[in-house]
Amino acid sequence: MLIVGTDEAAVEHDLLSGGLACPKCRGPLSPWGHACARPLHLVGGEVVQLTPRRAICRAHPTAMTHVLLPDASLLRRRDHVEVIGSAISQHVDGAGQRPIAVSLGVSREKVRGWLQAFAVAAGEIRAHFTRWAHALDPELGAIAPAREAVADALSAIGVAVRAYVLRFGPTPEWGVVARLSGGVLLCNTKLPFPAVP
Repeated sequence: MLIVGTDEAAVEHDLLSGGLACPKCRGPLSPWGHACARPLHLVGGEVVQLTPRRAICRAHPTAMTHVLLPDASLLRRRDHVEVIGSAISQHVDGAGQRPIAVSLGVSREKVRGWLQAFAVAAGEIRAHFTRWAHALDPELGAIAPAREAVADALSAIGVAVRAYVLRFGPTPEWGVVARLSGGVLLCNTKLPFPAVP
């Protein structure tokens, strides 16, 4: 899997021109159909269909294929990353599960699942995004701890996103989170975060 932008035309151009590299061997990727369509839930309950592009690495001896997942989503999640990020931010700001669910147009059970997954992985999330923050801004000092583990993780995310935006320009916050986490933030299969360059 490779996280890409949400502009389908730009992704297709990059794919056809050899601008996308295999995450395993760095060889050029070529078009290879599409992954299965799936619904993607937006704020307020609107649903759009997401059909991610699939690509093949011709440089790899086994012709490995990869799904090109837009940075609007996370692996194995059917909700827009901004919806999930908003739930986490609201929770850290003190909102309860029911008001968060109502504000986002999702079920309380879904919000509870996101918050539990984030809390379980909070230490790993904080460490991963702290590494990214320092990789993006080598002159960055220590990231001060916040109130507790979940707030610390969200703080590290904020610092890493700020460093990314300062380096690469304005980008939606939670889209950056999807990219830097390799799409596995809150992944229920416990996949490891990708290595930070």
